[in-house]
Amino acid sequence: MKLKQIAVASLCVAAGAFSAPAMAAVVEYDITSIGSTLTNILTDLSIHQFDASLGTLTGITIEYGSAVNGNVALTNTSLTKNKTTTVSLSTTMTLTGPGALALGGDTKALFSGVNATAVKNSANVIVASGEAELFSSYAVNASNFSLFTGTGSVTAALAINATGTAVGQTGIGTKFTTLGDGAGKVTYTYTALPVPEPETYGMLLLGLGVVAYAAKRKSRSAQA
Repeated sequence: MKLKQIAVASLCVAAGAFSAPAMAAVVEYDITSIGSTLTNILTDLSIHQFDASLGTLTGITIEYGSAVNGNVALTNTSLTKNKTTTVSLSTTMTLTGPGALALGGDTKALFSGVNATAVKNSANVIVASGEAELFSSYAVNASNFSLFTGTGSVTAALAINATGTAVGQTGIGTKFTTLGDGAGKVTYTYTALPVPEPETYGMLLLGLGVVAYAAKRKSRSAQA
């Protein structure tokens, strides 16, 4: 009788461990980064997928940012007259995932409405410069979780573009130069199934062993 009680207790303890409530968990992976590059930029990024063996996926957040800096240089070929113009420069970042899924974006001005003078008989003189931090944080809808589930990676397209404008007197040459970089991460939140401790397996094996021993002992008693 004592053997049976030990077996039942061991199996109950092990079963309790295996049926423990699931736990919320988070795993993060870096997304492909890019160094400072002249815009306009269009490149592919690799996003690590979520391994479904970890548990049940409950959320995906994709974050990406870019530090952009730029300037504008003016050229005035007139030998006798200074000329004026108003210059602006802005930048836009977009991230597009598999199936043309929009994964966020951002737009910022590096400088806007700067009144500049192009000195007579001058070339490529920088008259305005600026910088901007682009950032996007996008929560993927649950209906698209399957796109990011697997043991490999998915491809996203990153575009960083710049738009410069100059409004003023004619005869002024403008040259806008813009550079941007990029870095980001994907965060998966999920419900993880509990992983039993080694002691749990020991209790389970003990219980099964006692049950087997008791059954064998009972069989021998019946044959006697």
